[in-house]
Amino acid sequence: MKNLIKGAVSLVLVLALFFPAGTTSKAITGPLLSLDPVLDSKLMEKLEGAELAEVIITFHGDEALAESELALLQGIGLTDLLTFENLPMAGAVVTKDQVDALSEMDDVLSVYLNEELTYYNADSRDITRVDEVRSDEGFKENNGGLPVTGEGVGVLVNDSGVDGTHEDHKFGDNLVQNVLGTFNLNSLSGILPVTYLENVPNTDTNSGHGTHVAGTVGGTGAKSDGKYEGVAPGADLIGYGSGAVILMLDGIGGFDYALANQERYGIQVITNSWGSSGDFDPFHPINIASKQAYDAGIVVLFAAGNEGPEENTHNPYAKAPWVISVAAGNKDGTLADFSSRGTEGKGGSFEIAGEEWEWKDEPTLTAPGVDIISTRVIAPLSALAIEKDLEYIDLEHIPYYTTMSGTSMATPHVAGIVALMLEANPDLSPDEVKTILQDTASEMEGRASWEAGAGYADAYEAVRLSFQQ
Repeated sequence: MKNLIKGAVSLVLVLALFFPAGTTSKAITGPLLSLDPVLDSKLMEKLEGAELAEVIITFHGDEALAESELALLQGIGLTDLLTFENLPMAGAVVTKDQVDALSEMDDVLSVYLNEELTYYNADSRDITRVDEVRSDEGFKENNGGLPVTGEGVGVLVNDSGVDGTHEDHKFGDNLVQNVLGTFNLNSLSGILPVTYLENVPNTDTNSGHGTHVAGTVGGTGAKSDGKYEGVAPGADLIGYGSGAVILMLDGIGGFDYALANQERYGIQVITNSWGSSGDFDPFHPINIASKQAYDAGIVVLFAAGNEGPEENTHNPYAKAPWVISVAAGNKDGTLADFSSRGTEGKGGSFEIAGEEWEWKDEPTLTAPGVDIISTRVIAPLSALAIEKDLEYIDLEHIPYYTTMSGTSMATPHVAGIVALMLEANPDLSPDEVKTILQDTASEMEGRASWEAGAGYADAYEAVRLSFQQ
């Protein structure tokens, strides 16, 4: 199980501050970090061995790079750059001398390798009481007579892509936009803004991962008469596809697209079923991107990872205090063996943009992540699950649905619950959403918070409390 949808990939931290096990307090500030950069030895080895490396350069600030910042990069010979619409970052191919020059610039916050990340690979609805949310007459009365389905809430699925030809999330219907966004730094010629290919019916042609995730969030169950519908079938899905292989720039691109199109599609949630390994660094570009989404009022979710049951295996991007980290549970309410754990007693404090933050190395909560039934594309990954499919899925539905396991499957389940909560109360802030999820989670006997967070998700209680806020 542990090896499902999992790659042996580790992310290199280029400008990082490390928190040893047992740390309870560690103050960090952006200015100190940029004035005293510590270049990672692996980056230097890569540069010395291959002479060139793809990197992500992040400046201080919360907007796209200014002309003065671009001029700094051009001044050290970086004339071929990929820039973002909303994020203070650029992708570039650099030499060792250029990295040395970047490390001396006070305006530069960090330089990271553009390394590969890992995707963390429907009777789960009744486990978290989603079905009760639909049928509760009191909820309907509070919702204008309609069942709570996530209606009008935009959820961006930042993943391998979405098959919009599937009736459960058909492009032009509940899949309101489908975007292809993969980047090749080596093909750059000049300073180019990031470009996104929109209105692509199917962006998930060789994986199936993102399609399964999208179906869990908000599939309508059209091909199964509602039997295998997602948690929030009324939500507006926005697919952002990076393909079967996801690099750091690809993941960041999903955040940039969400920020640029937040009002256009009513984006209130971003679900990310991917990650890496390593220590938490609040100034990592992915954490900077998720923080900017949080600042814009968007609820950000990350999979906790599939490296369990060992301690200290938590996805570093899921540790950011402004995101929701989701662990995977079995259908009997216990914690899945493969679900990544945090570290007992580990955490700290840091300052970013003048604000003090506290973080803990633990998931936020747990949701169903084992043998989850959701939408299928015709791809090798889906075919690998045929034995499980025959065990759990009606034969006539196997062409349209498949089973997968992982925190990748648990995370979109919670993203769907968040959509239900935001339909019940559109004024909830990301912090309020996170607090409600934690306060209403069911206690998991014998499990500490560094393993399973606040407990097993309870959609019914979360929606009930959302109405009352």
